[in-house]
Amino acid sequence: MRNSPLTVAYGAGVDSTAMLVGFVQRGIRWNLALFADPGSEWPETYAYLKTINAWIRERGFPEIVTVRYVPKKAPYSTLEGELAKNATLPSMAFGWKSCSMKWKLEPQNAYKESWPPAIAAWAAGKKVVTAVGLDAGKSDSRRACRYWGAAQEDPLYETWHPLRDWGWDRERCKAEIAKAGLPIPHKSACTFCPSAHEEEIVELSENHPDLFRRAIAIEDRAVAGKHKIGSKSVKGLGRRWSWRSFAEKIGIIRRTA
Repeated sequence: MRNSPLTVAYGAGVDSTAMLVGFVQRGIRWNLALFADPGSEWPETYAYLKTINAWIRERGFPEIVTVRYVPKKAPYSTLEGELAKNATLPSMAFGWKSCSMKWKLEPQNAYKESWPPAIAAWAAGKKVVTAVGLDAGKSDSRRACRYWGAAQEDPLYETWHPLRDWGWDRERCKAEIAKAGLPIPHKSACTFCPSAHEEEIVELSENHPDLFRRAIAIEDRAVAGKHKIGSKSVKGLGRRWSWRSFAEKIGIIRRTA
């Protein structure tokens, strides 16, 4: 595997950060680390990118490169812009993963397609190895063969889950990050992610009220839009429930008439 270029899919969360820490500990040098930015991450995540890049730079490893999905003709440049234009919700609200594929996986692969080491590897009949931060805990064990795992059968890429090889679960990942002198990163996700828990919605409303209002606006547009969201099984950003109803219930926003 080490005869092939080693790339890192860096999500700026606990697992992917622990993976970089483990690589530095073991002297495993990656050739390229990519962070795919949908334009809608929490501000804490963007701040952490500066922190981790400074840490990486001090140790002489390649810094993280930020990549973005670039629509060919669409009048938007972020996932939030796409949702606004189409008056809909993120695909996860409907049980799909297309937003992750479009805004996370595709821009990373597009970058690699013009990256000289990848081109040289493919010309030599080799694959490009992509290291993905799925830990050894039960939750990520169920995810290991989904999404990124599908790339195992890709003729161009081989997916590697080093945290699972090392036996690092979530708590071990946090411990190794702290031992490396790094702060524990905030959960990496869009500020309007349908997988957000109620306490995360409250946190968003308290720490980033403007972003919270924008998330509610995404839901309101989708409910009022042509797809009739809210009248079917999908009620809002929470899929089976709406963020607005939750926020009104606990008094974050004033109940509508």
